[in-house]
Formats: sequence, structure tokens, C-alpha cells
Amino acid sequence: MWRIRGGLTCVDGADDPFMRLTKRTLVPLRQSPATRRVRPDKSWAVYFPSANEKGLSVRHRRFFRHREEAEAFCSVKRAEIASLGAKAGALSDELKAQALICSELLSPTGVQLVEAVRAFLKDYRAAETSVTVRQAMEALLSRTLADGLSDRHRLTISSIIKRFAGEFGERKVTSIRTEELQAWLDSRRTPSGGCLLATSLNSYRSYLGLFFSFCCKRGWAETNPVDGIRVTKVKTKVPRLMAPSDLRTMLANAPIELRPILSLQALCGLRVAEAARLRWEDVLLKPTGNYVQIGANNAKTARRRLTPMPDGLANYLARVRQPEGFVCASAKGSVNSLQYLMADLRKKLPNVAWARNGLRASALSYRLALTKDAAATAFEMGNSPSVLMRDYRELTTPTQAIEWFSVEVQPHT
Repeated sequence: MWRIRGGLTCVDGADDPFMRLTKRTLVPLRQSPATRRVRPDKSWAVYFPSANEKGLSVRHRRFFRHREEAEAFCSVKRAEIASLGAKAGALSDELKAQALICSELLSPTGVQLVEAVRAFLKDYRAAETSVTVRQAMEALLSRTLADGLSDRHRLTISSIIKRFAGEFGERKVTSIRTEELQAWLDSRRTPSGGCLLATSLNSYRSYLGLFFSFCCKRGWAETNPVDGIRVTKVKTKVPRLMAPSDLRTMLANAPIELRPILSLQALCGLRVAEAARLRWEDVLLKPTGNYVQIGANNAKTARRRLTPMPDGLANYLARVRQPEGFVCASAKGSVNSLQYLMADLRKKLPNVAWARNGLRASALSYRLALTKDAAATAFEMGNSPSVLMRDYRELTTPTQAIEWFSVEVQPHT
């Protein structure tokens, strides 16, 4: 059973280093008198071989109060080692050869064979229970509908995830790696060579993160690969604050059908999508107060709100108000149609500093200058205070704000 080999005590048939035992292994060792006096529960020590959670060979030590307890423990461990040695001796030559080849292949990486096998089994089991990207996408879209997300939000999720599924649709969710996602985001370039704006890239990253988070909750992926992708740095934003004189010029030259909706955007801070879908019944003109009502179906945040309007704007809208229908009849509720109409007007006014989303940004900045209350202003405009201060606020004064909200809109002629 036991023999001495080069100063090491071994079990017959145990050539694995895990099984090699020193002269001090599995032998009760009496501790010093000082130790026994202070800690009688540590009177005897036994060193024994074991393996850690990674399968690596390590040596442990255990203490006992009595020698008999230590010898009994040694007997149990010797039996375990002998049994393991017998199992190792029963391995076929083919299996031993395969283990040797695997060990040589792993040698440059420093990874143990047991670690590699466990990692493989983890990925294999995950792949067995996973689904394809296309199947996960369909499940996510069904979930967003059941959860009652706004049409706009669901459309954005669908648009981005469907583009992603166009390339990875038949791949298992668990097989997608961080570097592949990064490469896909980097490839989102236009034919002219330009790239998505940093904010758009961050939006893509955010929605992909939502998709893989959903997959993790369903058990289709172990981790979220988007966590390893850094947020794209957004350069200093271009100032979007319009001057009251620019607003007068824009409204004076705008087509008759565009004036009501442009004035509402400029003086009430409506988003383009909210403006395109706004109907005349949402314009509330009452003795108790004049407001624009943004319904939950039209709002970006899926929360309805009432935004106050200046008296001058209310007087103008009272004169041009229609019994029903869209405020911008020519857009017919289409966001793209309204954007095209605004882009055409912008081209005709090259001297007007009208940046993208400039009307809403100006309304929020001027309103904040009057209220000096970020929370109240954000509530009126359908934002959070942090987003208001980060993305919309431009420096201005109360005097300029009063002039902005005093701009009069010429009635239809």
C-alpha cells in the first residue's frame, strides 16, 4: 500500500501530483507545550491533501484535541486517497492520452484542465437552455406590449433590436460576446463615412443592454455582454438657445398651417413627436387657465401632463382654433412629415439660428430662467430635473425670457 519514493510517501498507483504526500502528511503531529497549554483544542495537527474550488492541488491543516481523533481522521483520508488512486489506475490509455493532450494545449494559458472543463460545461449547459436572438426579440416585444409601454418606446426598441437581429438572429443569445457587440456598434456608419452621433450610439447601447438584461432574467444568458461596453463620450453640446428675434422671423415666414404648432413648440416646449400628434381638443383654453394637454399615448415618458401657455399664445390659438383634427393638419399626425416641413422652412431661413430641437430647448431654458425651479419646470415640460439641467439648459436671463414668451404670433390672413 505505502512506499517511500524519493523522500515522499505515496499510495500505490497514485502518480498524480495531487496524490503525492510528504512525511508530515496524514500523520498526527503533536504541537508545542506552549500551544497545548494555551489552546488545548489544537494539541494535535494533521496535514492532508485536497483540491480547491478550481480543482488545484492544495494542502490543508486541521487541529484536534486528542490523538485518537487525529488518527481516526488520518485513516478516513488515507482510504479516500487510496480509492482515488484506484480510480485513476482504472482509466483507459485513450482517456489518459486525451487528458495529456488537453493539458499540453492549456499549458500556455496557465489554465488547469479542471477549470477548462468546468467553463466548457457552464457554457454548454447555458447554450442548451438558451434561445436564438430572434426568438428572444419576439419574446421581448410581446412583453413590452403586455407591460403597456408607449407606442413610441416599443417602436424604438423594435427598430434597434430588429437591426441587431438582422445580423445575429440565428445565433444563441448566450453565444454573443462583448467584443462582437462593440464591433457591431462601431459598424453603425452611414454611406458617407460618418458615424451615429455619440448620443445615438449610447441609445443603441442602452437598448441592447435592456434586451440582454431581459434574456438574463429569462435564464437565456448568464451575463449581460453590454456591461463590458463603455458609454461613448458626448462632446460639448452645440448651443441651441434661439433669440426672440429669430423666433419672430421664423413665425413670420412660416406657412399658415405651421404657425400654430411651431408657436406651441417654442412657447410650451413640445417635442416634435408630441407636436405632430397634438389635436385641437388637447388645447385647453379656459377662464381658469390655458394649457396644452399631452396625453400618455403621445408623451415620451408615457405620463400625461398639462403645460401652461402664455396669454398671447392663448389669444392667437383662440382665433385660429378648429373644431377637431390635428393642430398641424398637413402633417396628419406623422412625425416624419412634420420634420420634413420644419426642415424645409429651416432651409429658407439661413440667417436664423435654429438648431436641432432648438424650439424645445429654448422654451425649457427661458422657462427655467423665469421659475428658477428646475423640478417645477421639468414637471411642466415632461422631463426629469437632471435631464433638464444636462441636456437642455442654456444660460439666459429673466429679461430675455420675458421677451421670448411675449412674442406675438400673427393671425391667419
